[in-house]
Amino acid sequence: MKAPRLRVALVWLHRWVGLSLGVLLVVIGLTGSFIVFYREIDAALNPSLYTPAGPQHHLESAEVMRIAATVDSAPIRSVIAPDQTWPVWVVMHSHPTEKGRYPSLWTTMIDPSNGKVLGRRDYTNCFAFTVYRVHYNLLLHDWWGSELVGVIGFVLLGMAFSGLYLWWPKRVRFWRSVSIRRHVSAQRLMLDLHNTAGFWSLPLLALISVTGIGIVFPGVIRPVVGLVSTATPYPSPTIKPPPPNGAARLSADAIVLAARAAQPGYDIAQLNPPSETRNTWRVLLRPPGSNPALRTRGAIWLDPWTGALAHDRTPDSMSLGDRYMTEQLWLHNGSSFGLLGRLLVFASGFMPLILFVTSFQVWRSRRRHRTKRGDARSS
Repeated sequence: MKAPRLRVALVWLHRWVGLSLGVLLVVIGLTGSFIVFYREIDAALNPSLYTPAGPQHHLESAEVMRIAATVDSAPIRSVIAPDQTWPVWVVMHSHPTEKGRYPSLWTTMIDPSNGKVLGRRDYTNCFAFTVYRVHYNLLLHDWWGSELVGVIGFVLLGMAFSGLYLWWPKRVRFWRSVSIRRHVSAQRLMLDLHNTAGFWSLPLLALISVTGIGIVFPGVIRPVVGLVSTATPYPSPTIKPPPPNGAARLSADAIVLAARAAQPGYDIAQLNPPSETRNTWRVLLRPPGSNPALRTRGAIWLDPWTGALAHDRTPDSMSLGDRYMTEQLWLHNGSSFGLLGRLLVFASGFMPLILFVTSFQVWRSRRRHRTKRGDARSS
């Protein structure tokens, strides 16, 4: 008797959790599809900001930061080097904001061919990044929005595997249960669509759920990964004790030279100057000629006074567990598997919409049928 009762309970839970949280799952899924290509979309929507006048010439990082500071005096949070998707220098400034509010980020785009400023804008509230924030925290940064999205990741994972359990067919009916039949009723068609979409998208939805949970709650996933391979928290190294106030710090160009000397086999993708929480430079790296969708494949931290290597988190120095924790984002958006992976993740973002619509239609059809049957009995 336990198995039938468990199945009835799971049917009820699967249906009502799906119907009640379905809209949130749809929003997160569709925005996830968008941000798989959000840099490409942003560049297409703002061609004047991302179109250099000519081929790149040797423009040093310190000069880029100096140019950006002339149009925006706010502290520089990061300097993103040109690549195939954004073929310009992108300097991100962090403007003051109320404590607890989402950072106010502005970007300055600089032409790498002549050093001219192509424009600046409010990056936090631009269209592409706003969609990104909807996906990451539902625009509820002040109200535990990212944690809510992480919890929904658990819900999606539970829905995927409970659906698999409820769907599991007899062996002779397998192919019929994962295909869409013709010449059937509308309700049967909706059920076939639901089962087929759920089955074929299950591996991707499970991967997206697990990596999404890991991005939001790394402390939850890290011990699990640690059962297989060492997984350490992402570092934020600080030089202790720091030199006396007024000690000369190296320029950005000197930091770049030190980074190239420390990791000569990589290109520099992004520079993060020292911040309030760490006094080291963080330099994000990528292999030469790599897919620009894989924006970084590791990082090093450098002493801002000597250029000495403070911490190395590049693939050759990381355990398998640390590599997984570091590259969850690229698994989450499909970039680890090239263009095909990104297209598959893009398509999977529409699955919650299909599953929600089909489940709603099946529920409504059954409800109407029960209502008609009840009316017939009463008459």
